[in-house]
Amino acid sequence: MKIFFVTSSNIKSGGARQAHFLARGLAERGHELTFFVPHDAQLPAVDPDFNWVRLPERRGDWGRFIEARLPQGEPCVVHAYHNKAVKLAAWWGLFWRRRGVVMVGHRGVIYRPNNPLPYWSWGLDAFVVNSEACGRVLRRKGVGARRLFVVYNGIPAERVAPRRTPAEVRAELGIGANELILGTVTDDSPNKGMDLLIRSFARAGLPEGVRLLAVGVHPEVWPPVAAECGVAERFSSVGRTECVADYLQLFDAFVLASRSESMPNTVLEALTFGLPVVATRVGGVPELVAGNGILVPPDDEAALADALAGMIGDTDRREGWRAASLALADRFSMDRKVRAVEEVYTTLLKRRGLA
Repeated sequence: MKIFFVTSSNIKSGGARQAHFLARGLAERGHELTFFVPHDAQLPAVDPDFNWVRLPERRGDWGRFIEARLPQGEPCVVHAYHNKAVKLAAWWGLFWRRRGVVMVGHRGVIYRPNNPLPYWSWGLDAFVVNSEACGRVLRRKGVGARRLFVVYNGIPAERVAPRRTPAEVRAELGIGANELILGTVTDDSPNKGMDLLIRSFARAGLPEGVRLLAVGVHPEVWPPVAAECGVAERFSSVGRTECVADYLQLFDAFVLASRSESMPNTVLEALTFGLPVVATRVGGVPELVAGNGILVPPDDEAALADALAGMIGDTDRREGWRAASLALADRFSMDRKVRAVEEVYTTLLKRRGLA
């Protein structure tokens, strides 16, 4: 199968990484895949040997650039990622259908699109969304069930393979061997709720020997907040890293304090490590927390503090949630995602009489 991926994102976001993981998985299954990225995209640096093609700097030239590379006399799937690329694909598809091109749009965010026209356009054969919550948003915008496929994100095995021993990582951070760790993988944006998490950790009144560890944040940003809340000695942070598994292996529980999410890769990685989860009830997160943790309302400091205290205070329940997370993790392997998307493409090609 010939497949073109197109993204308008030039950063290494979670969505861009998911697209890369999927593209690599499809290529490994023998499909001929070309990944078109903006001229200044960061993603190719992650996997320099992959089949990347940088698009012209002017976005108005992208359509002609890609069209010139469409195969002659055989079908092709074009899968567009991120808002601007999806809008363009909805237009390109109106003209490329006669070339045997199946157009797919990806959507992985919860907020309602301001412009419904790309979602009504018959230039897009279907949309793939990463959560039922995201699917509900598009249904309300008029995307029918026949054009909508829910395919959960997946985590490659290498993404959750530590490169160092737990003892080495604890030594790096100055964390004692017997300390319990409530951990999060996040960033500094307000939507991620790092401020809320620190305040809730301080409010929870947890016993000595329990530490909060934040991975992916700027190390200089949050220590002053922890100091203001009186927990500076029990808070550690690590900047962005390509090996989050080194730190996830230390966690005794995973905490997501986000004010907005769709289908966070960080929670999927936590499930792979069998971590109990405390998370806010936003977006598709409730689809990931089923018998393996606690959901709390977003932006509710008291509820999050109570949940953290309950998690640490009940060892037996925490162990039960650990087993439940491991059981859920099988649903989010990258191999499962690759096969599911492959099936979507085959279904769409058959509908169009191209397979």
